[in-house]
Formats: sequence, structure tokens, C-alpha cells
Amino acid sequence: MKNRFNILSIRFSLAMALVWNFTCLAGAVQAQGDRIFIPRGSFHTVLPEVVGEPVEVDPFYIDQTPVTNEQYAAFLKDNPRWRRSQIPPIYADDGYLRHWESDLEPGPGIEPDRPVTRISWYAANAYSEWAGGRLPTVKEWEFAAQAMDFGSKEEEDRFSYNLIGWYSSVNANHPLPIGSSGIENRYGVKDMFGLVMEWAEDFKPPLGTDLSLDCGTIGRLQENNNIYSYAQSVRYVTRMSFSATGTTGMLGFRCVYDGPDNKYAKSEPS
Repeated sequence: MKNRFNILSIRFSLAMALVWNFTCLAGAVQAQGDRIFIPRGSFHTVLPEVVGEPVEVDPFYIDQTPVTNEQYAAFLKDNPRWRRSQIPPIYADDGYLRHWESDLEPGPGIEPDRPVTRISWYAANAYSEWAGGRLPTVKEWEFAAQAMDFGSKEEEDRFSYNLIGWYSSVNANHPLPIGSSGIENRYGVKDMFGLVMEWAEDFKPPLGTDLSLDCGTIGRLQENNNIYSYAQSVRYVTRMSFSATGTTGMLGFRCVYDGPDNKYAKSEPS
């Protein structure tokens, strides 16, 4: 009887272990499924100081969609010093999460599945590190964003005209839910346009220090002299106009994660 009990106990333990491992594996697969692999490649930038185009980009993973209010609230629960009532002014201006009801509650009308906004560059960096990633470089973000396939020149121009219109009227008060823009790149990354603009690690390169958002500056950034290039220029110059402590309703973020052979990858401890 005792031996039979031991055998049943062992079988139960093995069964539970299998269930646990399967659950963990499923969770890992689901988490990984929210990240999209971007292979090594190159793209043409509109920045005139870059020599030797096209620009090469190492492989990396990127969040399929922007970080949401729900995800950011989970970060704040684990990291009290980044809550609205605790964050020092050197890391964010007084607009930081000002639309939230409290430190941990977005409040009525701020749905959990909407992109989190009014987040400073410092706070976005802190979240990214907590999530096991980092903010994308401008090159990484642009490479993923420009990996679009168009059926014709007319389709590309129509997309670009709509994009320029969106840049001039981003809904800073009520961004749409993630996944709702209908815009997806060839790798499956969604909402890089149509919801919010997004932070980049090096959002203000040296060229951008004294630039202003005007037609002359945007025109000087163009080399291809087409509407798609113009839309890129608007994005570059707008991004350069932000400050690291600044918070605005038009600006969110997503994380990237180092892929194989990425020169930004953290070195393993010896």
C-alpha cells in the first residue's frame, strides 16, 4: 500500500511538473510572440550628415505594439520612485502622467489598452530596462518603420500624404487602442504610425540641437525630393524638437531587445 502511494505521489509530482513547465513555456512563447524579430538590413536616412548610405542596422527584436497604460501601471507598482508623486523634476516635467487619476490608476476614460503617453525619455528608459530591453535607436526605429511594402508609387504617395496629415493632428488626448491603426510593416510590427509618436534612445542627434520645425529645415533634410522623403523629414525634425524631461500626449514608446550580433547588446559577465 505504501509503495502504491509512493508511486501515485511520484506520478502526481511528475504530472504537476509537466503542467508547470508547459505553462511556463506557453507564457514564454506568448511573451516572445509580442516581440517581432527584425533581421539585419539597411535603409536610406534623410539626415544629411550621414555619409555612405545606405545605413546598416544589426538584427534586433521590437515590441509589436507600443507600451500600454496597463503595462506601465505594472511597472509603477514595482518601481515607486517613477510614480507621479515621487519622480524628481530632473527626470520629468510637471506634465508627467498628469492625466492619470492617481499614482497607479489611469482613471476613467483612460483605457488600459491605449498607448501610455505623457512619459519622459528618462521614464521610458527606466521602463525599458525593467522590461529587459531598451529604447530603440533612431536607426532601429526608422528601419522598422520604413519596412513597408507598397503595391505602386501611387499607393506610397497616398500613404505619405495621409502620414503627413496625421503628424499635424496627432490625437494627444485620446489615442486609439493598440493594434487599431491598420498599419503593419512587412515583419508584423504594428502602429508605428497612426497612434502616437515614439521615443528613441538618441532622439536628438547633434544635428538637431539648433533645428526648428519649419518648412525650410524639413526641405534641407530631403535628398530624394519626393513625398515619402518629406514625411520622413517631418518625423525626424519633430522628434528632434523634444526634450528628455518633456511629456506630451502625442508621445509614447516601445522597447527593443538585442538580437544576435547586435553591437548594442550588453556584454556577458566574465
